[in-house]
Amino acid sequence: MGRIARLVSLATSLTLCGCATGYVPSAENPGTRIAVRNPDPAKWAVAQLREGGEPRPNNGQRGQIFVCRPLACSGDAAVGIRSEPSPTRHPDQTTLEKLAKFMPAQAKAQDVMMEAVSDGEERMTPLSSKVTEFRGYPAILSEAKRTSKSKVIYSARGDLFIGVMHVRVLSVAPDRAEAKRHLDAFVAALDIIDVPPPEEVAGSPATAPAALENAGSPAER
Repeated sequence: MGRIARLVSLATSLTLCGCATGYVPSAENPGTRIAVRNPDPAKWAVAQLREGGEPRPNNGQRGQIFVCRPLACSGDAAVGIRSEPSPTRHPDQTTLEKLAKFMPAQAKAQDVMMEAVSDGEERMTPLSSKVTEFRGYPAILSEAKRTSKSKVIYSARGDLFIGVMHVRVLSVAPDRAEAKRHLDAFVAALDIIDVPPPEEVAGSPATAPAALENAGSPAER
């Protein structure tokens, strides 16, 4: 796996759990199912996260990283996706705004560490962070610039709260606008089935939502 793909893997801590792949949300069994799709197989190749042919863990955990094929992008580019259960189906707007304001502080803290261990050759600069929407779902979009000696890498990260899932999509590229375009392409390619729980009947709680996922094939949560 190339340097860019390793960077994406580290930044997203990619872990997707392939459980109960036959699950499909319905009115009787509400929940969220997300399938990760390759928006352009001629442009993007799936990166192998485990070198040396190591077997997958028994619980099916596996990351999903796509690397841009040679000459298909302006330079080294990659996109990684991670999903996990969301603590709530309806995140509070004020809380999301606080998280968005906290992300630049995280990047600055990372910058201090990178500068110290690299004698100033590695730097991380936060560029923007805001609350927005992707596919009609609440999200946080944050952008940053990483400098390594004379090379610059831009990152665009989307934290999407889709039903009962929190989906993180991280795109890195040598150009800021290009990183955002790649992020948008993969978000648009997500196959989403989201069925909210029915309203509670008097004295009877609503059915608890299911949360299951699987990278590369219908990912359910």
